[in-house]
Amino acid sequence: MDRRAWRRVLGVGLFFVLVAGVSGCDLIPYSTIPERQPETGKPIASSYRFDDIPIPERMILARKESFVYETRDIKTGLLVYEGKGDMERFVLFFKQQMPRYKWRLISNFEIHNVMLSFVKEGWVAVIYILPIDQDTKRLEIRVGPVDLKCQ
Repeated sequence: MDRRAWRRVLGVGLFFVLVAGVSGCDLIPYSTIPERQPETGKPIASSYRFDDIPIPERMILARKESFVYETRDIKTGLLVYEGKGDMERFVLFFKQQMPRYKWRLISNFEIHNVMLSFVKEGWVAVIYILPIDQDTKRLEIRVGPVDLKCQ
């Protein structure tokens, strides 16, 4: 084959590869892709807890609904707990315990549900207390960075 023929074959082949890729075709069967090997380095330890957020006793973490994102400099996320107790008891718990961890209450909305907002230098924590039924309550705790100076 001369050069023009090779270019034509290469061009047509490249065209088919591009068309297959754009149309969503997998050119490499899954069975030929090697499985990912376990990493040998130290794993990043992450937990579904914030050390400075107290949790009432007997609350059960809903892992599937919770999310924590952690790097060396930041840990943010949503923690969801469910358990038995009175709304008033949970509100009182957070109002008493959060200041022990240097959190300051900045807003408090209590009607059918409760929303408590706390801040401390560089951070905000918003706690929702929601009734599931007469006895069971749901806690949604959102923690994240904020550009706000506390005094």
